Amino acid sequence: MPLEPIIEEITRKGQLRVSEIRSEAEKEASQIIEEAKEKAEELLKKAREEAERESERLRKQEIAAVNLELKREELNKRKEVLDEVYSRLIERLRNMDAEERKKILSKIIEKYGMDGYRIYSNKEDEELVKKLTNMEYAGNINCVGGVIIESPDGSFRINMTFDELVKGIYEGKMKEISDMLFR
Repeated sequence: MPLEPIIEEITRKGQLRVSEIRSEAEKEASQIIEEAKEKAEELLKKAREEAERESERLRKQEIAAVNLELKREELNKRKEVLDEVYSRLIERLRNMDAEERKKILSKIIEKYGMDGYRIYSNKEDEELVKKLTNMEYAGNINCVGGVIIESPDGSFRINMTFDELVKGIYEGKMKEISDMLFR
């Protein structure tokens, strides 16, 4: 019997120690779980922030792409309008009344025509040009109107066709024309 109280005491102390270890382990486990929760929350917060930044970056990128596409479409529409203006101008020149055509051709020939030079025009203006000058008529050219005056040896040409004149003026004034149309 004397051994029994010792065994009971050892068992009690063992159970007390097991209880203490279990309590410490539970505390440590709770602490580890709490730290893991905090770390998980921190990681989640960082992931959300990163996702928000990435989302904002993608949104801005998408807006920039849409704005670029809209600008491209606007520029294409402007070009279409400018091309239409140019086409209408050429058409008006093509359909100019005979008296106005004669007046313009006379001024060009008077200013640029030279003895011994040759002159070209479109088929429609051939007879009129022959009447307006004593230069050799060298043939027909494909143009809306106007003339090309050429030196006898062909080394020098003055292109005073309506096509070339309008093209030069139009290109030189493109910005002005665009500004007037698209204010």
